Amino acid sequence: MKKGCAIVAILSIILYAMAEKKVNPDIQTTFNEQYKNFNDAFLRQFKDKTSVWLVLGNRGTPNYYRERFSKNWIFWDYHSSSDNIGISGDFLDPKNWKQVSELLPKKVNYIAADFNDLVSHPKRNNIIKAAKELLNSDGTFCIEDVYDNRKKQFQHFTDEDFGQLSKDFEIKYAYWDGYISSLPYTCDQSANKKSDMFKGLEMMILRLASANAKEKKQMLPCITSDLYFRSFIIEQDLVQELIKDIVNSTKLKHLIRTYEDDIEKEKELEGIIEKEKKETEALKKDIDNFTKMVGVTGNIKKGFETLSKNINAFYKGANYLTTARQKMAKFVSKNGDDSKDLQEKLEEKKNQLITRERSLVTLQNQLNMVKTDIKNDIDKILKYNDEIFFYFERDKYLRPYLSYKKEKLEEIIADSKDSEEEFWSEYDSFWNSISVTEILATELEKSWSPDVIIQNTTSLEKIRSDTEKKISDTSRIIILFIKK
Repeated sequence: MKKGCAIVAILSIILYAMAEKKVNPDIQTTFNEQYKNFNDAFLRQFKDKTSVWLVLGNRGTPNYYRERFSKNWIFWDYHSSSDNIGISGDFLDPKNWKQVSELLPKKVNYIAADFNDLVSHPKRNNIIKAAKELLNSDGTFCIEDVYDNRKKQFQHFTDEDFGQLSKDFEIKYAYWDGYISSLPYTCDQSANKKSDMFKGLEMMILRLASANAKEKKQMLPCITSDLYFRSFIIEQDLVQELIKDIVNSTKLKHLIRTYEDDIEKEKELEGIIEKEKKETEALKKDIDNFTKMVGVTGNIKKGFETLSKNINAFYKGANYLTTARQKMAKFVSKNGDDSKDLQEKLEEKKNQLITRERSLVTLQNQLNMVKTDIKNDIDKILKYNDEIFFYFERDKYLRPYLSYKKEKLEEIIADSKDSEEEFWSEYDSFWNSISVTEILATELEKSWSPDVIIQNTTSLEKIRSDTEKKISDTSRIIILFIKK
């Protein structure tokens, strides 16, 4: 009996242990049906690859607008596509990370989040820590956050968060520029976001154009042969066009439009003020004339009143003068009415003058405010231009292009308008041919690797000091957690 109980107990322990090790049914592997199983699919895909890159929140759905996804990628989403190697399940539950690490035949070199929900998730730090289970030595977990350039702090990560995570990771940072520090986005984006990404690609084309053969391969360890050879024959006209396009961002166009609107307001107000001044001067002349007329009429009235009294005193009782006195009385009465009418008109003109002078003060104040706005508009445009070329200045591959920087406001605006016209001219081209830039950009997307981010990291101290040169209130920063 005791022996039977012991056997039952041992079996129970074994079954319990098996249940503990059982993979959560919510976590499933996905792979193309041409392979026998997940392991077979994984090993075949990565047999010639030295690194594995994992994307969170991305199903691996084909993107026909971007060739960013190479065979280095696997995907983890709630419902990953069976066309790609991936994981289906909840990546926001830290417990699932250990189970997924047991499913993967190889450790992962790079993990990126293709959505921004994770940055504000209450278990975010625990999820990042749990990612260590999947990462190999020096493997990197990347997440994007917004940095407030005025408060000099991140929107979601605090110093306490970084202190806690620094026990497991070395923490580095990179500016988001559309290519170097771009995450593998496939989700729908606004036209502005796509434009920003394309400018990042354009900037990398400029880097390649100025780099020598050895530097090109250091810059892009996964550079395609096509891109490598094409980068030696980038023409000067294309370089100039790319620089103008990089500078001519949505932000600059908005600043220029605001400046031009304020210039129009200034002209409009100056026209109204000029008209008001002329009408004010006309009123002052009217008031001066009415004042003189009222004075003359008053004197005439007084003169006739005195004459009337003298005649009355001299001819008192004489009937033959009655008619003459009546006529004089009517004249004096009429003169008095005219004087009263003139006085009323004079007061009316004076009130009109007060109203116009008040209006002039208001209009002048509005004009002064608009002039201040214009000054601020100009400062913002020039500062934005400085900010763009600040990136050129701090990058040795972009530094040779500093000579293309425009210093004068008129030149910056002219370049912006030229760039816009060139864009629409190409867009409306009869043949609608693929430009050289688009060919290079496609090759660049194929050449991307996490090494590109790591080679372009910066310190938190540098980000803080850069805020003085920033026109924008915020910057997009990629935070890299590198496994210790």
